[in-house]
Amino acid sequence: MYEYLNLTSLLIVTAVGTYVLAFLFRSQIYIRLLVVIGSICYCAYYLTVGSEPLWDAFLGTALIALASLQGMIRLWLSRLPVIVKRADRPVWRLMGDIEPGLFRQLNRAGSTIEIETTTILTREGMAPDGLWFLIAGELRLERRQQPPARLKGSGFVGEIAWLNRGGASATVIAEPGAKLICWHTPTLRRLLRKNHRLELALEALIAHDMARKLANSNPIQVAS
Repeated sequence: MYEYLNLTSLLIVTAVGTYVLAFLFRSQIYIRLLVVIGSICYCAYYLTVGSEPLWDAFLGTALIALASLQGMIRLWLSRLPVIVKRADRPVWRLMGDIEPGLFRQLNRAGSTIEIETTTILTREGMAPDGLWFLIAGELRLERRQQPPARLKGSGFVGEIAWLNRGGASATVIAEPGAKLICWHTPTLRRLLRKNHRLELALEALIAHDMARKLANSNPIQVAS
């Protein structure tokens, strides 16, 4: 058996082993790291297995390694809090548990607005054209056969209509001085179709926000 253990055999065994091991991980960073290691072993194998290097196989595998390395670095950088601008960090903390890189993408897709005059954000029964996140200020919520209610602090607005792709369950009015992030619904949906990780992150934020409202507020404040 030992007579078969040489450099080329060890390279191919290591390469196959790392590829197989990559399938056992869920973390994209670990998966890509193992693919890079396996690809390096394959590249070394293609350079040494024959009398002449197998350049076509080497180049193809090198491209796989470079693509995996690039993706791994992007994922790693996306998790670093320092990539969030200092001015945006308070909003990031308000929004909840979202990866810094995904927050940057979500924040860039929207626009920050400050309400100067009383503004209706959603009308009960009508599909809103946006999704909002209240940063500061107050909102007034009105619903048929229920007394008006107020929402203070921070939270999503229009999230039920966003999830249901239908009409708003309450009329939401922004009071002067309120500060919000606004996303145009069609634009945001196009972005999420291209970025599944961002879509999952936004859904998790909305679910957490709705659970918080349910725990701390009456039902009218949840139905926004």
